[in-house]
Formats: sequence, C-alpha cells, structure tokens
Amino acid sequence: MKLVKSLIVFILITLLTPGVTLSRDNEQVLQEALNAAGAEPDMIDIVDWSVINREFLEFAQMENCRDKIIDIFEIGEKTFDIIKENSESYRILNTRVQLDSETFLHIILQSVRLPEEYEKEPQTYLVVNVSGRKFDNFVYYGKKVQEAVLSLGGESKITSCVTGYFNGKLDEAEQDQILENIYDCLKISHKQIMKDEYTFSLMGYSPLFVDCIEIMDKCYNVNIAIRYNLEDDKTYIWIGIPVISIEY
Repeated sequence: MKLVKSLIVFILITLLTPGVTLSRDNEQVLQEALNAAGAEPDMIDIVDWSVINREFLEFAQMENCRDKIIDIFEIGEKTFDIIKENSESYRILNTRVQLDSETFLHIILQSVRLPEEYEKEPQTYLVVNVSGRKFDNFVYYGKKVQEAVLSLGGESKITSCVTGYFNGKLDEAEQDQILENIYDCLKISHKQIMKDEYTFSLMGYSPLFVDCIEIMDKCYNVNIAIRYNLEDDKTYIWIGIPVISIEY
C-alpha cells in the first residue's frame, strides 16, 4: 500500500504544476547521463499519469480500463496482485504484476467523487508505473507506459528516473567531478541546489528535453540527487526527468 499512497500523493503534487510532455527516448538520454557519471546501473523507474475521464466509475469499468493496458503490455498468462479500496467518495483499483524476473508493472486507477463545495465533476485518475533493473528495456517500457495512458484518452505526463551507485562514500572533489560530467552530458543550466553532509539535490534545466516545470519564473526539467548510505557503504545517484519519481 505504500506505493499506492506515494503515487497518489505524486498525482496531487503534479496537479499543481504545468503538464509535461517530454521528447521521445528520454530514457536513452538518462542512460547516457548515468554512464557519464560513471555510476554502476541499479534501477529504472517510469511513471505516467493522467485524468482519463470525468466520471465516478464502477469497479467493472475500472477493470475494463486496466485490461486494455494489460493488452498493450502483452503480458499473457501471469499472476496478478489486485487490491480494491472503496468508500462513498472514492474507488481505487491497484493491480501489480511481475513482467519478468526483475521488472514490475503497477496499474492504479482511482475514481473520486469530489465534495459538493468544490463544484466539480467526479474524476478518474490513471497511474502506470514500470520499475526494475533491466536497462536494456528502458526505452521500450517508456513507450509502452506512455501508450497506455494515451490509449485511455489521457494526456501523458511521464517521468523517467535512473538510479546508480558508487562503492564507498564520495569526497567533495569526486562528487563535483561526477556532477560536472552530468552537466556537460545534459547541458544543464540555472541550477537550484540543496545539500547537507549526506545528501545533495539539484533541479536544473536541460535544452535536450522539450518541456519543463515552472518554479519561481524559471523552468526546470532535470532532477538529480546523491546520497551516501552508511548501511551498505554505497553512494547512490538518482537522475530524473522532470523530477525524481521514487523515494530517496
């Protein structure tokens, strides 16, 4: 249930920002950036979401939507984990399936009846998420996730993220060189940086991607984080477009 709640929070946050429709094969560019950093590849994560209609759907209707997406991914005979939640004001259908030994697909449909004081029609949201370790399939799954949202009449707001790692804790000079390599690869400008002893976080703009999120009259479409994990003695790096879509 943690992922469901995290993605729903992500939806609500994203509703406060302009829509994002990025250029094709951003996943390939992210892989190039991770290679430029010199990190060992660890995880890929792709999330796309949209409002798909203005109705308060029954579970049967939500299941029909879910099944269309399953057909797009050509899943075949698999075991699905399905969770349903409902009340008078919302219904959630959460479906999880393992695509291969290292890749998972989540399809979340949430239908909401808003309180009368909002004076708005009901809404149904769709979230499609693929996560795993097979970098060779990153571009392929990026296209499939976006196709799934568009197939149900949604407007794609896709975010893609790669995670890598370095053994041990980086010193300041090593971290600075890694970041310079990423800046050069992505041609990043006007950066907003936050850091402490263990964590570095950056929002920046790259002309390699079409659209951006506007914050304080500036556009950003790249999010980078670096954090040292004492428990496994590794320094992890996340690169996301336009934001990092997973917890770090």
